Amino acid sequence: MRPDMETRGTRTDAGWRDHDGFVGPRQPGTGPRSDPRGDFPTGPAVGDAMPDVRCVSADGTRFDLHEHRAGRPAVFVFYRSAVW
Repeated sequence: MRPDMETRGTRTDAGWRDHDGFVGPRQPGTGPRSDPRGDFPTGPAVGDAMPDVRCVSADGTRFDLHEHRAGRPAVFVFYRSAVW
């Protein structure tokens, strides 16, 4: 584990609560993903065209972004999971 990775958390009946209030199945800093601080790709800039992507909605539905919006403008929201 990197020494600068956030590991503060409180064990609860629902899992681990991090210092931002998110609850996940693992103690902060010990999940299968990395801590994104520092140089980290964040995706297209505001106003840039989205690449061809296949997406999964918050409810688990899979869809093709460009096919789904059919040429209409769209707002695409990225959000972090409870475990990075």
